[in-house]
Amino acid sequence: IYYNIHIGMKIFLKKQAITLRLKGKSYNYITRTLNLPSKGTLNYWFKNINLPIKTVKLLEKNNTIAWKKGLANFNKLRSEKIKRDNKEMYRQGVQLMKNMSKNDLLLIGTALYWGEGTKLAKHPNTAGLAFTNSDPRMIQVYMRFLREVLDINNNKIRAGIHLYSTIERSKARRYWSKVAGLPEERFYIVEQISRASLRKKAYNTLPYGTVVIKVNSRLEFFKIKGMIDGLIQKLLK
Repeated sequence: IYYNIHIGMKIFLKKQAITLRLKGKSYNYITRTLNLPSKGTLNYWFKNINLPIKTVKLLEKNNTIAWKKGLANFNKLRSEKIKRDNKEMYRQGVQLMKNMSKNDLLLIGTALYWGEGTKLAKHPNTAGLAFTNSDPRMIQVYMRFLREVLDINNNKIRAGIHLYSTIERSKARRYWSKVAGLPEERFYIVEQISRASLRKKAYNTLPYGTVVIKVNSRLEFFKIKGMIDGLIQKLLK
């Protein structure tokens, strides 16, 4: 009796599987729906079936939809993983910078000036420091370097703001005064000619222009030149 029931169940499942296949259902769908142990069973059942053209086209359509859905799910999971990984690496980066000393500020300030400061003097008697950037946080770090490492007072520092005519001068002065911690009267304005006015493609102008921090000190200029060379020697020895 058990054998007959088992055979009958297999025949029933086979008919169900063939019906589903003719409806354009995938092997995964049929296996899952009929609770079959493997796709090998379906291969055996379907080996002598000639599918109608309509069913073949339906299968192709369903396979394309499934592939796109699978790709979309894969991309979504990959995107989520990338965001998690990026966030974790950002957190690790912040942790690495938790404890910093005055010597670290010396190295950072020297490296900043190496990259963004004027290193050539037209005449050794009139040399001075000039650091140019538009990133307010970089300017704040550089100002700390001037004050805490080079021990330069505010009355020895002046600054210029390079901006286009479309930017309000008073607004730019207030902004950079707050960023640099300098009185507004210590900022002079240099107005630049917009490329748009020359009938050329205009650059995306910065909302507050670009600031240049100047220290008219020949001795500090050659001191920081030596600091840069000393840093290079240490790193490349």
